[in-house]
Amino acid sequence: MRMPPLKSLQVFLCAARHHSFKRAAEELFVTQAAISQQIRLLENYFDTPLFIRENKQTRLNAQGQRLFPYIENAFEQIELGVNAVSGEPNASELKVSALHSLTSLILIPRINDFQEKNSDVCVQFIPNNHLDSFMLHNVDIAIRRGLGDYDGLESRKLIDDEIILVASPLLPGVDSQDPATILALTLLEDTSSDIQEAIDDCCVTFGFVKADLNTCLRTTDALPIIQNVLAGQGIAFVSRALVNKNIQSGQLLNLLDYAFDSPRTLYLVAPPQHFNWPKVKRFEQWAQKLFSSEP
Repeated sequence: MRMPPLKSLQVFLCAARHHSFKRAAEELFVTQAAISQQIRLLENYFDTPLFIRENKQTRLNAQGQRLFPYIENAFEQIELGVNAVSGEPNASELKVSALHSLTSLILIPRINDFQEKNSDVCVQFIPNNHLDSFMLHNVDIAIRRGLGDYDGLESRKLIDDEIILVASPLLPGVDSQDPATILALTLLEDTSSDIQEAIDDCCVTFGFVKADLNTCLRTTDALPIIQNVLAGQGIAFVSRALVNKNIQSGQLLNLLDYAFDSPRTLYLVAPPQHFNWPKVKRFEQWAQKLFSSEP
């Protein structure tokens, strides 16, 4: 029986997971036109559309939804078979996918410590705020912020975290003890769900109306927010894990001593068999020690 091209099925899987031809192209390092071409080949093979193409999103139609679980399972089985035969792939190279902010603020500044103890392993970081397919990017281990519930993947907690309100001592007005004065300062706002929960909680705690917050920037990426806060551009609600060193050094202040216990925190995430690989075991030990040393 003639089968559709394997490449087209891989592209279909990637586009379906991302709900976007553009992001599938970025992940597979090809053009968006190449993604569209592979999808057309697959749709011609089945003689039916598989996606609903909208302005800002591409989603599976009923036929695509019917096909998706079979293709996803097939590629997972291929990966398991390859790993079973080859064992640990590329023992001298470790690919780590992590959030942009975590990569820039914590991992890269401290990775020399890991490299000195593991000179036989070259670490490659893939900064990304999305949980990519481990097979398509050949990712060995990922660090993600969430609840630790990722289908088909094993999660191991790195740290219990909290959301705090911070600012640079250079920002005028941060020496005030009046919550209304502090919360009226320019806010650099992270729109991530756990940060929004902290903002709601803080406003209720100090009797402040959320609509009165003086927001001048909104993004889901903590890195530019923290960089601008360090430059004295405003206040922000951030993960303590990302700014502990800045607070210790006096570069940032924890305003109002406010802290919100978030249910979301940092996890090491990977397919279960990856945690048996020696290079991943060594990175896990290093990461656990790194975060356990944070006050």
